[in-house]
Amino acid sequence: MSAASSAIERSDTTHVTDLPAPSQARTLESLEHARKYRNWIFGLVAPHLGRRVLEIGSGTGTMTQCAADRELVVALELMPDFAGRLRQRFASSPSVVVLEGSANDERIMREAAGYEIDSAMSFNVLEHIIDDVEVMTSVHRMLPPGGRFAIFVPALPSLFGATDRALGHVRRYTRREAEQKLRRVGFDVADARYVNLPGAFFWFAAGRILRSPTIPGNSRALRLYDRTMVPLAQSMERHWRVPFGQSVLAIGIRR
Repeated sequence: MSAASSAIERSDTTHVTDLPAPSQARTLESLEHARKYRNWIFGLVAPHLGRRVLEIGSGTGTMTQCAADRELVVALELMPDFAGRLRQRFASSPSVVVLEGSANDERIMREAAGYEIDSAMSFNVLEHIIDDVEVMTSVHRMLPPGGRFAIFVPALPSLFGATDRALGHVRRYTRREAEQKLRRVGFDVADARYVNLPGAFFWFAAGRILRSPTIPGNSRALRLYDRTMVPLAQSMERHWRVPFGQSVLAIGIRR
């Protein structure tokens, strides 16, 4: 899962530039340790994925690993360092293909389409990209009719704080914004919801009150949250559509 991975392209204004690589790496590492959280959010997306999946912004492969039981996962990663880590991590996995490049590069997307992709996913990537609609358009163009694009992004502009700035976030989304942008490029929206209500309070405290530039990584606090609050939130949100949360999940279907 790429917390900041598809965000750097120095040649144009489509992407944010000069993101702090250490912050990116620490965020990705923290997700490796938050196993209950990782499994929860992938479980929300998994029913919408086909057998041949394109992942936009794979980072170091946390979510790629979750999807590796599919027939094929094409892991698209812009940052050379992370792409190199992906190649090492999945060197012995025939179901994972690593492509290095941008989702807005027609050549790389044609190459991805050659793998007969039937669905796509993106976890915590679009918030780094200035023209996120261009990425959605690119994915829509390469999916077949009925193909689904699952996006998972940070929620609520009111939560935007020091942590977001340190991670290179351009925005946090409302549910309506995610829906509207998917529809603008031609997707029908099968689902759009807020996820992780307790996490919204923790993110507000970290970024707006404590003004922390980092996620705590493999800290005792993160492990405790993953062990206690994530199962609680998962159970609650299985039965109740929460009015707000730390993230937005939206599913687009290509007409």
